[in-house]
Amino acid sequence: MSNFKLISRPIGTVECYVLQRDDGAEFEILSGYGAGLNAWRIPDASGKLTDLLFGYREGDDIYKMGPDTNAGCRLAPFPGRVAYAKFNWNGNDYQLVNNVSWAPHALHGFLQNKEWKFVSFESDNEKCTATFSIDWPGAFTGFPFPFRAINKITFTGESYTVESTVTNIGANDLPYSEGWHPYYTLGEKIDNLTMTLPETNLALLDKADIPTGEFKPDTRFVGGRLIKDEFINDCFCLNQGNGPYVLKNKKNFENILATVELKSDTKSLQIWQKAGDEQYNAIQIYTPPDRMSIAIEPMTAEPDTLNHHRDLIVIKPGETKTFSFGATVEKIG
Repeated sequence: MSNFKLISRPIGTVECYVLQRDDGAEFEILSGYGAGLNAWRIPDASGKLTDLLFGYREGDDIYKMGPDTNAGCRLAPFPGRVAYAKFNWNGNDYQLVNNVSWAPHALHGFLQNKEWKFVSFESDNEKCTATFSIDWPGAFTGFPFPFRAINKITFTGESYTVESTVTNIGANDLPYSEGWHPYYTLGEKIDNLTMTLPETNLALLDKADIPTGEFKPDTRFVGGRLIKDEFINDCFCLNQGNGPYVLKNKKNFENILATVELKSDTKSLQIWQKAGDEQYNAIQIYTPPDRMSIAIEPMTAEPDTLNHHRDLIVIKPGETKTFSFGATVEKIG
């Protein structure tokens, strides 16, 4: 007999599926809006559920906050900004949609507000797995490259894993990058949390917040320190730039799990992503104004990869690529 079940629990009019363990631990997938990782709750000693992810709690929140936060969503076929909503590929110019009010860029791809299809649910005593899919038909002159995206989410209660796949269902090569946008919370101001990052190089930005192609070593959080009141909206690169912090200069780059730790006095979150050739080789981190959560985003490349082509993944017709990331929570004391 399984210790897990699948529940349909819409938020307003938006479909939401809940992976729930018998003790109440649960994980929400907002399939009606970007397949967002919308909530992760675990019971405390008294049985009260505590949140580990920021998400949308009421139907109106989704449409009011979603366009600006993209909370929990998969960002494909590009994460972050595409400069001035245009790019050139194989000698052709493509015009995207400027989908944010605060900058002249295109942001986070096309799937973050779409309805995804529920495919399957499996479970046993230790874990459960739900699968969702969506097709991008390519019927848009700004990005006429069809692809199929599948999210496979495995939940144990104390951990979740996302296996993210993309298949080129078109007739031409697909220029591709992706990321995810989870916001983590430990129930208090992030100022009081200790964050530990792997060794990385920081992508330097121009005045329009577009990467310049230059990098510098960043050791602010290597070894761990309090976040305090620091504002962060940076892309930490695992394999770009020069110097001792570039993972591509190390052995076994094909089998690296890059991990960020977020720790309070009572809990520790280990947030990991698979790095390596054509994997999640960048970590975008953002501290929102209320400072009650922090976005720690696995990305295959720093923003604007459709223009600069660093870590751009080219997928042949019929070819599939797979990426993975996840997190584990541990109680302290």
